[in-house]
Amino acid sequence: MAAPGEVSAAVTGHARAAPGCDVHALGHLRYVATASPAFMERHFDGIFSLPALAQAPMLVFNPKDRLQHRWAEARGAARFHPPIHHLPSSQGFVDAALCGLGWGMNPLSLVQEHLRRGTLVTLVPDAPLDVPLYWQVTRALAPALKRLTTAVRKTAQDRLNLRA
Repeated sequence: MAAPGEVSAAVTGHARAAPGCDVHALGHLRYVATASPAFMERHFDGIFSLPALAQAPMLVFNPKDRLQHRWAEARGAARFHPPIHHLPSSQGFVDAALCGLGWGMNPLSLVQEHLRRGTLVTLVPDAPLDVPLYWQVTRALAPALKRLTTAVRKTAQDRLNLRA
């Protein structure tokens, strides 16, 4: 078994295997740029624009989170430095968007109901960001973790976008 603080297996966004690990592609988690309708009205006058994006407060999970920047760059934004709120909680991220604190990339599975009800809106319709996910497992423990690996891969197959 791994010593305290060591990891035996993990879901990552890295296709390159960590030393001593095997890596399995799981599929893609779909993210959408969301904000509250009031936030969109206040910061974008209801219509997305790159100049407004550069000024609108942005939600970021942690300093390594580049999802918002990747999405914005795909829309044509060059280097931009809006006000940032760090929120290291998936549910906190959704709650902050609902409260109008900022815009951010949320997993579609977490915000689908809010989008349906109109309590959240997308900044740009039909502009998701699909993030590939991988299961990495230490080779030394792979036999002991075989059932877990099978379960993770099966759940990913059922829940993740496999074509992105």
